[in-house]
Amino acid sequence: MLLHTIRQTRLVLIVFAALSFAVTLYYSARIYCSFGAGLWTTNAINTTPLTVRTPRECVDPYKIPGYMYTTEDREETRWIPFYPSFFDLPALPETAYPHPEDMGDILLNNRTVDDVILNTAPVPWFRMLRSYYAYLKKVADAKEGHQPEPELSEQDEFVRVHMSWTKNRRILLMGDSIDRNQLQYMCEDMGHPFVEDGGPYVMEQTTAYCHIPLINITFVQWHIAGMYTFRPEWWWMPMKLVSFEDRFKEIFKPVSMHRVIGPSGSGPDLILMQSGTWDQVAFLSGAHFHQMQALPEKNRTKFVIGRPRQPLTMDQLRFVSKRFIKFVEFMKDVFGDNVPMMYRSSSVRKEGKDEDAGILSIDRMLRSLVTTRFNMEIFDWSRLAYGATSEYRDFIHFNKGRMSWLFSDMLLHYLFRASGGVEIEGVVKIWPQEKTMHDLNANWEVCHDYIVDTTNR
Repeated sequence: MLLHTIRQTRLVLIVFAALSFAVTLYYSARIYCSFGAGLWTTNAINTTPLTVRTPRECVDPYKIPGYMYTTEDREETRWIPFYPSFFDLPALPETAYPHPEDMGDILLNNRTVDDVILNTAPVPWFRMLRSYYAYLKKVADAKEGHQPEPELSEQDEFVRVHMSWTKNRRILLMGDSIDRNQLQYMCEDMGHPFVEDGGPYVMEQTTAYCHIPLINITFVQWHIAGMYTFRPEWWWMPMKLVSFEDRFKEIFKPVSMHRVIGPSGSGPDLILMQSGTWDQVAFLSGAHFHQMQALPEKNRTKFVIGRPRQPLTMDQLRFVSKRFIKFVEFMKDVFGDNVPMMYRSSSVRKEGKDEDAGILSIDRMLRSLVTTRFNMEIFDWSRLAYGATSEYRDFIHFNKGRMSWLFSDMLLHYLFRASGGVEIEGVVKIWPQEKTMHDLNANWEVCHDYIVDTTNR
């Protein structure tokens, strides 16, 4: 009788466990659908770090040729890599030959993307971050109003469990107004003020940031005015300090260093570095100035940012390369080798073609430099955004739109990887773990050798 009772109890427990798992899987699937691809699989709760991975487990989806999926809702913007699974899909009826007479013309103008394909896109991390913030704010508002803690929806519970890796993070962008604009859009989308702060140097081209207290995540931008070593008399912008050494000593360090240092006293969790646009304009401006000096004063014209139609000279590229080497080495001395650094590739003009020759020559050279000299990976958002002319707000800067949303998704994708997360073909296999999520270099290096590549343009 006792044995029978034990067996009955065991059977009840097994049934209860099975039902619990089924309910969990059901609600998780609903959450998965609300966020997009890759957020829930039976392997998503794996907590075992993969110290050795295969090439398939170490793929950067933003390096793979793909399709820019867009709708009227900019928040639906996704980059869909062309994985082999795309080519293994069944043939469409329209591919039949000879063409069936009763089929009509071949139009194929359906703009929707089948979930089988969409689900291979990288996880929409920015949407996840905003949901996580919304959950934290709901809890904070209830606490502030002395109200009972709110009931959690399935989505709240999901982001509570899985998005804590974004807490206590610092991301540093060192570049030009392209970076500053993208950071501003990201802050606005999070509903937090974007602050430009130059300390005693009150102007746009200094530092900018936004801080999200509930998550304790801070995005910081340091404006790099190209690779010039001093401020010539012909400098076209009203700024006192030009070289990155002077700007770090007088602006970045005293005004903004405390914003890129995390609670533990460590530096940024991810750094993007860029130069190019300002270098090109500097060379043009200097050439124009000296051309005008050779003319009578009445014949001189004011410098206007021009439209170069030829690559930079080899000496100009040598100059930028040597200075950029010093730039990277300088920042490594400041922050050490533990922080993942990426080169943010250069953007081109809205309607460029041969007018992009100068900036492309710098970009191609820097791609080769950072990958071969520093084994650095490339944040290649500008290459993916190439041709999206409707997204520009002027001849060089992007609007707040689909491409800015993609920028935010990409930035968080690389932060996820630096935190120890593993995402394969749109599916999260391992979530960052508390005890290892701040081992940035170790997490980054696991897949680094499979991913670092010049990716020519």
